[in-house]
Amino acid sequence: MSNWCVEKRDGVIVPFDPSKIKMAIKKAMESCNVKDSNKESLIITDNVLFALENPSTTKVSEKVPKGYTRMYTVEEIQDIVEEELMKSHPDVAKAYILYRNERSRIRENKSELMQIVEEKLFASNVQNQNANIDEHSFGGRLGEVKSEVVKRYALEKCMSKMARDNHLNNEIYIHDLDSYAVGMHNCLTLPTADLLKNGFKVRNTFVRPSNSVSTAMQVMVVAMQLQSLCMFGGVSEAHLDWTMVPYVRKSFMKHFKNGLRYIMEYSEDIIDYFEKSIDIVNTSIEDNKYKVYDKVYKYALDLTTKEVCQSIEGMYHNLNTLQSRSGNQLPFSSVNSGTCTLIEGRMITKALLEGCIKGTGNGETSIFPCVIFQYKKGVNDKPGTPNYDLYRLALKSTAKRLYPNYVNCDWSQFNYDPNDPDTYMSTMGK
Repeated sequence: MSNWCVEKRDGVIVPFDPSKIKMAIKKAMESCNVKDSNKESLIITDNVLFALENPSTTKVSEKVPKGYTRMYTVEEIQDIVEEELMKSHPDVAKAYILYRNERSRIRENKSELMQIVEEKLFASNVQNQNANIDEHSFGGRLGEVKSEVVKRYALEKCMSKMARDNHLNNEIYIHDLDSYAVGMHNCLTLPTADLLKNGFKVRNTFVRPSNSVSTAMQVMVVAMQLQSLCMFGGVSEAHLDWTMVPYVRKSFMKHFKNGLRYIMEYSEDIIDYFEKSIDIVNTSIEDNKYKVYDKVYKYALDLTTKEVCQSIEGMYHNLNTLQSRSGNQLPFSSVNSGTCTLIEGRMITKALLEGCIKGTGNGETSIFPCVIFQYKKGVNDKPGTPNYDLYRLALKSTAKRLYPNYVNCDWSQFNYDPNDPDTYMSTMGK
């Protein structure tokens, strides 16, 4: 026996070791509470070795590696162990068989998992299940491997057999199964207004409060990207039009001051005095305090409109290009808009819809953010309402780009305060 060898299941050849047979028999007996008082494990081991030594009753591999005289596979040895256990201890034999079956199941699962891992690593079976994931990218391939491994862990370790079977049979599907074990939360409507107004701390930097619509739009995109790193699912802005009103007004004041400086040629003292006399955030850009300076007003309004359009365009390009999670996913972002009847909010919604119609880059349809138009009676539902023109523009955009989606703010089961936009119905896009 000293020059025998065993072929393991992975094809590796190792020297034959009879002590491993004895150890396996002993463990099987212990699992069934069978005492080895008469050294029965040793007797059964001797019977197994006798059977292995008898080539007339035992299959011997013809492909014996150089340096060995005989070779068996692990399966062949275990079959003989089962036969010998059945002769004296059927219960132990049953436990041994069940153990073998369980180990076989684990090996099969591992083999299947490794096959899936290989497919994901080399992107040979790309599914493109989510529009925000690039499964061909470096991060995408690693992310898909991680996803498959954690899914398997969740199925095997984190749920009951009934729940697992329901999922595998597509009876009760568990969405985002790859995040099940970690317990991360799914989807979030960002408190964008608070973040822009008060600023926020992230990693090593405090992001200051925004002082223009262009900065506010950039910071919102950054917040969406940061939040997508802390969770799975999507991030949403509940009412982009209302949220951006203060920052449109701040941008208008910036341009208005330049108008006073270069068109009216006012001194800095007069400009500062004018700025301090106005509550910028709470004063409409249509206020007569501005309009008395006719040329300056038109100048500031024109530049503010351009800044809003450029900010929206930047938002579309950023959310369709700047990837977040491990460098392979775009933030699954959504923005709601359409109910603000103030001139500043209408500017935002108009630019948002016109940007959607225009598309990105060479005119591609913008996948992100998912735009949701908030439909509301008395606001944009029929001719004569303040934002009906924006509703018509939304329909034109949908006809060309499939976006925006629509949400009914007057849904019968949803109560809201007409004077509080924070209570209006908003959704995640699909």
